[in-house]
Amino acid sequence: MKTLLKIFLIIGLIGSCFSINGQTKDHISSDRLSIVYSGEADLVQFRMFEGLTQDLKQDSISGDFKGILKISNLSEAIFTYDILVYKKDSLNQMIELVPNGKSIKLNQNNAIVEGDKFLWKGKDRNKNYLENKNLNGKISTKKITSKYLLEEREITVYKPEKVNSKIPHIYFTDGSVVKNYAPYIDYLISNNKIKPIKLIGIHSSSSNRHQEYVEGYENNELFKRHQDFFYKEVIDSIENKIENWEGERYLFGLSNGAAFCIHAGLNNPTIFKEIIAFSTSDYISPFAQSINPIKFKFDKYPIFYIGAGKYETSILKDNIEFLETMKNNGIQFNFKEFISGHDYNVWRIEFLNYIEEHFKK
Repeated sequence: MKTLLKIFLIIGLIGSCFSINGQTKDHISSDRLSIVYSGEADLVQFRMFEGLTQDLKQDSISGDFKGILKISNLSEAIFTYDILVYKKDSLNQMIELVPNGKSIKLNQNNAIVEGDKFLWKGKDRNKNYLENKNLNGKISTKKITSKYLLEEREITVYKPEKVNSKIPHIYFTDGSVVKNYAPYIDYLISNNKIKPIKLIGIHSSSSNRHQEYVEGYENNELFKRHQDFFYKEVIDSIENKIENWEGERYLFGLSNGAAFCIHAGLNNPTIFKEIIAFSTSDYISPFAQSINPIKFKFDKYPIFYIGAGKYETSILKDNIEFLETMKNNGIQFNFKEFISGHDYNVWRIEFLNYIEEHFKK
């Protein structure tokens, strides 16, 4: 009987060890990104868009190129990436080839093609953020001749099917993105998942984007002229079209465009209810503030929703340091760290998440 009891105890302990080891293995593997490229090549590199990179090593048996990256919360991650493929030509020179998407596997999953690059979406980010072709609302683009910019500038507007005097207006810097963001928002509105909202996208300059969005030195004439264009021409032209409009304004921007948004919230705090700024660069950095320090002159500010990518390290650092400054000045904010680099696909999806949560019925 004692012998039988010992056997049961040993079996139980072995089973427990395997169970514990299995859990540990699953936990570790959940943060590991396994990359395999099985196409023809001499050199292969994985490159997260403005983030992590890794040279893949060729397996001596299979001939496949393989690598492993540790990425925390991988199941929640979304990021754009590329596979750079090189092969020697007849002169022994390395030439770059177009990667074969069918030869790419990340954690044994086929690559998701997104434009000329690829997209990783963690298993817990399963929404497809569809590009809805059958809009109930309307997207239109028009040109405004600006007396401040001394040129024409395009404005892209999404207007839902039903509009009332209280509809929120969401203004965009880099406003050409509205045409890519609006289809999913139209789907949410049409399916009664969110309240109707209007999107107003002010296109950026093709030659002076940085100067128009980032104040920099104190007498930046291009920045001042763009401010006048934005506040005195765009907002008036949009809102005068709705009789007795009494809705709330929001402002959204990316990178340098986010710098313009932060500046707007801090220096014109009564205009917008909330500022959404992703991967803000330059304006809030210690270097930029050494040239033109940011002043906090008001008692009340809008709410700020700020995000930055874990792997855009200098921008993330600047954003986190600036959040502490905002906190010390009594400014209300929410912050999200994206598991990505400086990534336009991530900005789109995170903005759509924000809209879905913020305006849900």
